[in-house]
Amino acid sequence: MDSEGPSDESLDEEGPEAISTDEVFALLSNERRRSVLRHLSMNGGEVRLRELATTIAAEENDVEPVEVTYAQRKRLYTSLYQSHLPRMERSGVIEYNRNSGAITLAPGADTFDAYLEVVGDDEFTWSEFYLGLAGLFAAVTLAYATGTPPFSALSATVVMGSFALLLAVAAVAHFRYTRASQL
Repeated sequence: MDSEGPSDESLDEEGPEAISTDEVFALLSNERRRSVLRHLSMNGGEVRLRELATTIAAEENDVEPVEVTYAQRKRLYTSLYQSHLPRMERSGVIEYNRNSGAITLAPGADTFDAYLEVVGDDEFTWSEFYLGLAGLFAAVTLAYATGTPPFSALSATVVMGSFALLLAVAAVAHFRYTRASQL
């Protein structure tokens, strides 16, 4: 199948403007378009082109936004204005007002969240959760082995059963979360 052509596999079967899986990957194949989506997601779904160009230029040049030169910002601005934003708008991912420079996420753009996995600084990942769970198990095992109250009053079967139950609950929660975020 031609990667530029339409695909029968739609991520959202409900709307007439469903984005195909091929189009999702084509859009996300470019780092600047991924950056646009990330910044829109982190800024409430709306940002101005000038601000966006400055922010992405700062990231690409590993400098603070106030240190971005005119040439760096202009290069990014031109690339976004002429190429990336029109492509994203045609695909129905963003809405772009050329007069005001306002860029907003279009309804249904959350389709891309599973691919971008924006995890905030104050959020836990599943790997961190399981690391914490392993730490808890190790601490309880050590407390039980050294006879520390109240663990000394428990039988080995109760301790192991509690571990198994806690791990099963975590696995079910992880399964449900993963299933809900699958495309």
